[in-house]
Amino acid sequence: MEQEIYDPLKEYITVYKDRFMTICKATFAQLADEAKVDEEANWATCKEIYSKEDIVSSLKDRLGRWHRVSVVLWTVVVIGALILMANFSDPDGGQIAMASIAIAAALAILYMKVKPMQKELQGEHDRHQSVIDGLKSKAYTQMEPLNSLYDWDILTRMIAKTVPMVKFDPYFTKQRLADLVHVYGWMGSSSENKSVIYSHSGLINGNPFVICRTREMVMGLNTYYGEKTIHWTTKERGSDGKYHTVQHSQTLRASYTAPYPEYYETSQLIYGNTAAPRLIFNRRQSGLAGKEDSRAFRQKRKELRNKARDLSNNDFAMMTNEEFETIFDTSNRNDNQQYALLFTPLAQESMTRLLKDKENGYGDDFDFDKNRMINTITPDHLQTLDLDMNPDLYRNFDYDEAEKRFYEINAEYFRAIYFSLAPLLCIPMYQQIRSQKDIYGTDMQQHSCFLEHESLANFWGQEHFMAPNCVTNCILKTKQTDIKGDDSTIKVYAHGHTSVRRVEYVTVHGDDGKNHRVPVYWDEYFPVTGTGQFHIREDNTSLNEDAASQHQRIDYINKVLREGKMQLYRRHISSRR
Repeated sequence: MEQEIYDPLKEYITVYKDRFMTICKATFAQLADEAKVDEEANWATCKEIYSKEDIVSSLKDRLGRWHRVSVVLWTVVVIGALILMANFSDPDGGQIAMASIAIAAALAILYMKVKPMQKELQGEHDRHQSVIDGLKSKAYTQMEPLNSLYDWDILTRMIAKTVPMVKFDPYFTKQRLADLVHVYGWMGSSSENKSVIYSHSGLINGNPFVICRTREMVMGLNTYYGEKTIHWTTKERGSDGKYHTVQHSQTLRASYTAPYPEYYETSQLIYGNTAAPRLIFNRRQSGLAGKEDSRAFRQKRKELRNKARDLSNNDFAMMTNEEFETIFDTSNRNDNQQYALLFTPLAQESMTRLLKDKENGYGDDFDFDKNRMINTITPDHLQTLDLDMNPDLYRNFDYDEAEKRFYEINAEYFRAIYFSLAPLLCIPMYQQIRSQKDIYGTDMQQHSCFLEHESLANFWGQEHFMAPNCVTNCILKTKQTDIKGDDSTIKVYAHGHTSVRRVEYVTVHGDDGKNHRVPVYWDEYFPVTGTGQFHIREDNTSLNEDAASQHQRIDYINKVLREGKMQLYRRHISSRR
């Protein structure tokens, strides 16, 4: 069994943060050594690029200043023209003369000084920008040996070396999905209104997990607004004692609410473990961690104490550590005995420290749901982070900048993934219980599951599959056909909506004493489905290949992409439309 982690925050600070950076630097050094980039030549090229960019920046500032001068002069011309028009018939003619002189002077400066200077600066700017573009092309050519070595799994390999208890799959396999569904009871894998944008599966000390981002369609409501202006007259007695006709107007406003398809993207960590198999709870962020002296904390603790004293409530008994119970409120749990088995005093202390720390971790930024043997962590910090792990993130024309960004990007991603796993690592029993397959071993089917196919389709882009009249996002669902060994065809169904413009007349009572029909234009949405397909060839040999053959495969993949063929290669799966 791998080394267990019972205080993930402390272990990150004292062990894993520095260990990951050491491995990250060693990984980049290995890639750089293999790429054999001429660093001196690249440094010289980049020096030219940055020097030219400084010149271009200066030219932009000068162009901006001359543009402002041009605006002032044209303003003078316009004001002068307005004065001329207003005083055209003035017999004195003084203002006309002054306006004429101002217009003439402004136009003279504009066309004799400003315009030539703007043209000259713009030409100089374009020439320098053209040189920069050529230099960047040269620098990218110098960096191509390194840029071509980056692959989809580079981060997950470094994480596995840093934290050996965490192992990532090359891709989401059918067997991994079958385990989560049939052994652990995962019910969220096949919703017709959800599509997987990306997924990364693996094991935590022998128990399966999936980090995934999904797009979900929910039929919500949208409110549309319309207005109509009405006019009427009334007879009113004036100060002279006579009746006069008075004109009135009023803008009537109305609204109409209709169904509207809404799309939400959510990143979550799904984890299966047989510990406490009957336990159910839903924990939401409280914002109370570290606020023990606040009124809100005391109020929440009082509510929990009262709930625990309520004899009609047999499912909640408050633990001794009231601080933990308050900031990690799971009072909706269904089994206190199993809950206590999971959240031992050690687990409570670790979780409390995790929730309070915002310097190294993210503090209390996650929801934690347990539905029997499936645990779902929904962290806020994953919602704004693209964990697709596209190797294009690392590509750069500057060797020094590439190295710097390689460290920064991977450190940020490691921190995000580690602290998504951290709530699970706080629970000792989750690490002490391993699946039977992990203990006894079994051959896993190395074929990708439909969730991996959905992520491939979304990576390619929903615009390749959507119906021509679709006006919304799409939920991409897939079906695997024509399976021949590692080759198969993936049919894609893009479920979206088209819209038809409608008008609803809403009756509104006006100040004229009458009812009026105010038109409100709204959109009625109808489901439409687009289709398409692509072919995949699964590279299962790469699971055990040596470094040379792996890099040969990566070189081939990048060669295909450079040639512009209609192909996609994502991690260990290649796809062709």
